Amino acid sequence: MREGAAAAGLRAENLSRIYPSGEGTVTALAPFTHTFPAGLTAVVGPSGSGKSTLLNLLAGFDRPTTGRVLVDGTDLHALSEAGRADFRLANYGFVFQSHNLVTILTALENVEFPLTLAGVPRKQRRERARALLAEVGLSARAAHLPSQLSGGEAQRVAIARALAHDPRVLLADEPTGNLDSHTGERVLALLTGLTRGGRTVVLITHDPEVAALADHTLRVRDGEVTADG
Repeated sequence: MREGAAAAGLRAENLSRIYPSGEGTVTALAPFTHTFPAGLTAVVGPSGSGKSTLLNLLAGFDRPTTGRVLVDGTDLHALSEAGRADFRLANYGFVFQSHNLVTILTALENVEFPLTLAGVPRKQRRERARALLAEVGLSARAAHLPSQLSGGEAQRVAIARALAHDPRVLLADEPTGNLDSHTGERVLALLTGLTRGGRTVVLITHDPEVAALADHTLRVRDGEVTADG
């Protein structure tokens, strides 16, 4: 991957998400404040603890009940829906447990897709996509559809796609959850390498071995967030 992406100032301030439930409420995420440093932060906790709620708030996919998410001083949730989408396109990359590739596009076209949305000229975006596929070891699979790729190959294409516009923040939700241990290790090596040059990577996992590779750890239980360091 390209080195030199500047660290983004990703910060949660008094961030919470509370849902109505019958005559009461359910606290999916209790208010917390945290600055995400450059490097890899693992968010760990059991299923239903609030990890995905946290990631959705950091991404601007969901609105907080209280607080805000700041990226270099920009309040993500003060933007309009279209404004948040544009901001994500310019500043965020995403990798999910299911690779979420577009089934009718080749691996190369999938990596190009964010650049197409951003209006990057065809020659430039194709060169970028080919370079990223080479970085994840999939140059020979560029013309293959997702259905023709193994799970690990598809996930590596997804990582290449997430890096297409050189995002400063990368959010990953259980990116190795559907992979065997050997393939998962290769994908994790790619993700840990993304922190070169100061990129901020936030990775949700329930696997302590994955969390052990992180520079920093947040633990979530029953909606309460604590930092290990």
